Amino acid sequence: MFIPFDKSSNVFNTKPFITEEVRFNLMHRIRESDDPILIKSENGKVIIAQSSPQHPAWIWTDKDVEEQEYKELADGFYNLFKEQDSLEFVAKPEIAEFLANNYAKRKNITWKISMCMESYYCPNINFPMHVSGSISKPSLEDVEIISEFFGGFIQDCFGISTTADKQFKAARSYILSDNFYVWKNGNEIVSMANIAHRSPRHGRINEVYTPPSHRKKGYAGALVSELSKIIYNENKIPMLYTDLSNPASNKAYKNVGFVECGMVNQISFKA
Repeated sequence: MFIPFDKSSNVFNTKPFITEEVRFNLMHRIRESDDPILIKSENGKVIIAQSSPQHPAWIWTDKDVEEQEYKELADGFYNLFKEQDSLEFVAKPEIAEFLANNYAKRKNITWKISMCMESYYCPNINFPMHVSGSISKPSLEDVEIISEFFGGFIQDCFGISTTADKQFKAARSYILSDNFYVWKNGNEIVSMANIAHRSPRHGRINEVYTPPSHRKKGYAGALVSELSKIIYNENKIPMLYTDLSNPASNKAYKNVGFVECGMVNQISFKA
């Protein structure tokens, strides 16, 4: 049986969830949403969180979930989301496949893995050597180049073509935030990254992007290592997610000290 819990609950700050909270760190952010769906099993071995129907649901399952509990999970998942017109969710690969097959069969629809992600955390920073430039905070004078960077980031990550003009508002918002940084080589911005969220024990880095003309020079790794230092100084541990379809970025993060902490798959359904 599944029961709702309040966002003020201590569910995400107790074991067994915190033993896997790097892999499921985004659930902390979902909890902070205005009106999230927050559901757990009575025994605490399953937690489901979704910020809104427009965003993926995240499903954490304890490694000790028993066989008979799988049917309860499948039934609970179906009953929770059967009325949603569209649905995406994220879970451990084996759980994702199990739930996707069950849900798709009941709804007479198909499913696919839309993204395979690896979670990383950084127990020790390896600052790269001999990288030209330094970390910097961009100004509004840089909004055009940052808009171009966001266009490239969206194309690389999601395969969606966009324009710098369409990213102008987002770029301006990021520049005005306290958490957005760039790497400059001389007077030229060559890479960007963002501290997206701070949970009780971790700081999550995202929006890491270097345009193709500046890649393979260590800029992104150097910038991420500097952001990791900022997070460490706040007594938190840096973490991030990567798309496994981009092996170059995965290697870059490992080079500066990030360690793999478990995969999750994002599932999409189609009628």
